[in-house]
Amino acid sequence: MRLTTEPHFLNIPFSGRRSGDFPLTWGQRWIWNLVAARAPHYADLGDSYTVAIPDICNMNDVSEALSALLSRYETFRSSFCLSTDGKPRQLILAEGHLRAEVRDVAADDAEAAAGTLEAEFNSVPFTLPELSLRAAVVTSEGVPRFVVICSFHMAMDCHGMVSVLDDFTSLLAGDPVGAEASDPGRVTHPADRAREEAEADSARRSARGIQFWERELAKFPDDPLPYSGHRPESPRYQTFALRSAAVRVAALHLAAELGVTTASAVHAMAATLVAQRTGSRTCGFVMAASHRFDPDAVSYPGTLVQGVPVAVDVAGGTPRQLITRTHRAGMLAALAGYCDPDDLADVLRESYGPEKTRARLACVVNLHLPDPAGTAGAPTAGTVVTRERAERLLAESRYEYVEGTPVENERFYLAAQGNSADFSITLRADTAALAPSEIAGFLRDLERALIACLPEAGPAA
Repeated sequence: MRLTTEPHFLNIPFSGRRSGDFPLTWGQRWIWNLVAARAPHYADLGDSYTVAIPDICNMNDVSEALSALLSRYETFRSSFCLSTDGKPRQLILAEGHLRAEVRDVAADDAEAAAGTLEAEFNSVPFTLPELSLRAAVVTSEGVPRFVVICSFHMAMDCHGMVSVLDDFTSLLAGDPVGAEASDPGRVTHPADRAREEAEADSARRSARGIQFWERELAKFPDDPLPYSGHRPESPRYQTFALRSAAVRVAALHLAAELGVTTASAVHAMAATLVAQRTGSRTCGFVMAASHRFDPDAVSYPGTLVQGVPVAVDVAGGTPRQLITRTHRAGMLAALAGYCDPDDLADVLRESYGPEKTRARLACVVNLHLPDPAGTAGAPTAGTVVTRERAERLLAESRYEYVEGTPVENERFYLAAQGNSADFSITLRADTAALAPSEIAGFLRDLERALIACLPEAGPAA
């Protein structure tokens, strides 16, 4: 939808308990390195969300809820800069205003308008001096219908946003229980975490994480996805996307049957396809991991996502056994691989040098997929999804070329997200390693490989 109405703006006041200049957390420094690697093409480092506004709310209620969100979550009152010694810092404001866009549209167009605003937010990179939260309100005849908020990945990841969005929904509804749950005195904010990560216990944890990295990278091929020898295309980095109900059905069924994450099924088949290209029995991916395994981390309002190395032996056993093996390797990496990214970079440079380090870390998977429990339409216990059923859905699959973000230190970036109808899988690759036809072909082969893991028929009646 193209928005044709002229916007007007709200100035949302906020104030907080703390302000000042603070160092970054490990998670923030990991994202900082991504920002530096992708600059100026890092528009995909913002996450947008749409929240439906209860009928009882007026514009004043919405403004107050946004003000409370900024006041309680100081990470949204943060911006970023370089200190005089060249190190990144976060600046927390004590008070100020957020400029929120307001668009008035016809009632039937309100949800589509929110989607358009989400896309607009996602397409424009955050600037470092900018507050880490953007907001817009969609109204119909002056009545607020949706709030669109976008957070900078330096400040918040999608896992942290789960509890933030729950709190914001409670604020809109006037629920005091939800409001109390997010009191700044009861949660750990990034400034607090950065202080904790400077202590001796955290330094020891980081050292263990770096040792895990060294052991796991030793299993990687020297070059997990070598250059093919042909001249790269223009543009050099190209992205193709697959929307597939067949992948959704197959991956959710395999996850339910094998007791693994849905992402593990996709990860395992991708590892097989990459290893086949190189003739290696091992595939080495850097996997984006949430690092939220304890109660404090689950509710932590900040970014904890870091990459971890996952070496998968694709030789031997059945595809289902490979999925289980991949799941175990991924879980171990997520538990053991969290560390100080600056210390890790020093060790990798010393062990491999810059060129070999880039080659080993050139293949990345970032699979944010729902697991069967609580997912609408997911197979229930005892349900058998056959290969034939999934193949019937292939007619609905859609492949397309999309504008991608070039990242010169990556040759292969596989990402996935899911909804109630299908899974969206995108592959961005360096065309010096994969020709455009091979990028699209990889997604097609991945879809077929997942379907091939399903049983040919259900149990006999």
